[in-house]
Amino acid sequence: MKILYSLLITMSAFAYSQEEYKYEPEVNKAEYYLGTFNKGKDVEDLSAWYGKFAKWAEQKDGVYDSMTVAILQPYFHSNLAGIDVMWVNTWPTPSEQFKGLETWITGGGADLLKSLPVTNSQQIDTWQWTISQPASMEAGNMMYATYADCSLEEGYDLRQVYDLYKDFAIYAQSLGDTVGRKIIVPDSGVQLAEGVDFVRLMYSSSISERGSNADLFYSKIMGSEASQNLKGFSCSNARSYFGAAMRTPS
Repeated sequence: MKILYSLLITMSAFAYSQEEYKYEPEVNKAEYYLGTFNKGKDVEDLSAWYGKFAKWAEQKDGVYDSMTVAILQPYFHSNLAGIDVMWVNTWPTPSEQFKGLETWITGGGADLLKSLPVTNSQQIDTWQWTISQPASMEAGNMMYATYADCSLEEGYDLRQVYDLYKDFAIYAQSLGDTVGRKIIVPDSGVQLAEGVDFVRLMYSSSISERGSNADLFYSKIMGSEASQNLKGFSCSNARSYFGAAMRTPS
């Protein structure tokens, strides 16, 4: 497996020569908290707990202003018995992320955590490279997200794949596509399976948009030059979630 963590330790890892690569990646951090509901609890209880968290966060001098939050539940998934919910935080930079983490650990997060209606089985820290943005990510949107495990093909590196995927996404969006796309590499909290180099995220700002974007792909995008040029990797083990965008940057 081509281990890519060395590319993702510091922001300097993304400062590639524009003579080598076409695009400069737009990079952010994301935290994934995967768990099961405690006995007698459900997503409504977690949404109510988010209200407590939001009130707590508003009292922290803007530390959490740049953080987004989504609460997702598995739908088409191979492990429905093992996971009930996934809480996702995203941050623009590691500095903002770890300032938030420090505030959580030293500023009373442990007390708030006592009432969390979920028991987490995994907590994963990741880097994400943005390929394209969805139509909208306003708080309250009922979004749809699909993650898949991807492997680089011989002779391709992650930056080459990023450029090819970016070209494809620009063409697709010129035809009306509204899929948000990201390349994700874990930093800690999980080890990718043998042969897996990154995780691909495709998400839409509503559930119905997933269908309309699929129709657009099969009717106009598949078979195009941009689609044929999208190469260098393959993906499998797709798993899909639906859920609400709870918080957007202030």
